[in-house]
Amino acid sequence: MSDQTFWIISVPSKRSKEESFGYIDNCCFGTADAKLFQVPGLKVGNFDQLMAMSDELVKIDHMIELATKKIGQQIWSLRDPKPAKGEAFLTVERGTITDYIRNFKWEQNVYPIRLSVKELAERLQQKVQRIDEEFRVHSIEYSTIASAYAQHQRSANASLNVRDLSDIVHVDDIVETDFLSTLFIVCTQNQLKEWEQVYESFTNAPDADDVKSGKKEKGGYYGGDVEERPQVVEYVVPGSSRPIKTEGDQVLLAVNILKRFKDDFIRKVNKMKLTVREVKIDKESYVDGNERKNQLENDLRRQRETLSTWCQTHFSEAFKAWAHLKALRVHVESILRFGIPPDYVTAIIKLHKPNLEKKLRQKLEETFSEYGSVHIQDKSDDVPGFSSAEKFYPYVYLEMDLNYSKE
Repeated sequence: MSDQTFWIISVPSKRSKEESFGYIDNCCFGTADAKLFQVPGLKVGNFDQLMAMSDELVKIDHMIELATKKIGQQIWSLRDPKPAKGEAFLTVERGTITDYIRNFKWEQNVYPIRLSVKELAERLQQKVQRIDEEFRVHSIEYSTIASAYAQHQRSANASLNVRDLSDIVHVDDIVETDFLSTLFIVCTQNQLKEWEQVYESFTNAPDADDVKSGKKEKGGYYGGDVEERPQVVEYVVPGSSRPIKTEGDQVLLAVNILKRFKDDFIRKVNKMKLTVREVKIDKESYVDGNERKNQLENDLRRQRETLSTWCQTHFSEAFKAWAHLKALRVHVESILRFGIPPDYVTAIIKLHKPNLEKKLRQKLEETFSEYGSVHIQDKSDDVPGFSSAEKFYPYVYLEMDLNYSKE
């Protein structure tokens, strides 16, 4: 149980609601704060209907709680800096969520009490389901942009051997014609001098190892007859090697070559233990690297603001629906536990510290033991029709965990 958990309990009214609440309040002395939780005169229905709705309300309660939790935690995630532990950073109707739940009032204009328990439950369920679906769409849109931005950042911090070079290479760095092509080389500072000395001399002539092995290349069989050997061509444009970017010990170079000899060039470079990179840029849709980064940052900021505003507004609606669902549940459970006509009092309780739970439970059980069964008082026995994992008390008990921090 978190330190942001609220209890909602109900007991039968004895001579008056005030007197019954007074008993609850006395039990809480020194351990918790208690306040009346106002439940309106909702419809009763028959026992069979209420029994069926009891199970259904548990499912709806769980669904609404999860939807509310997702939105609340998303708000927490979007906050920068993050709220301090225990800080009331979520609001409902211009107040904190704790203020709202402590001063809960049923919204008759939104959820008319003339409706049956089933109709009210369906209205609450449908409302939050719509909110949850909208949240899913908004969060996917935000996640898509956030992932693109994160990928861009990871790429920007990666090695020149593997990162996306489209943010580094300018469209004017690339020559692409019917005969010429630009390739990019990644080398170290120590390899740079050797590269500058030899790159202009690259030819399609076979290396000594290829001649010895008679390895077949595109131009013919090296080591074969002279007539079979291709014409020796120096395919690198002289003086075309130029630095594009230096990062630490790595250097990115651009070099222009005759396009038809690209494979020969790559083979030569690989033998020098250098890395060849190709960059394809559509000139019509080209966006400068810094401009692309700024665009991603702006898109992320706008989507973040949109999602934050949406979450603030719809968290309030979902949370209010959850509070109304709790009121509906406590009404149904109180009738099923204490009978009709409905005559019970409900309190909202907040422990001073979580470790005081056992002390308060003991006081409440001693005070209201007459409303418990032998099964409740002897917890070693199983209660027919209920899971043995459930806890039973001589009062109706629900809880609301208002901790929306992800820490």
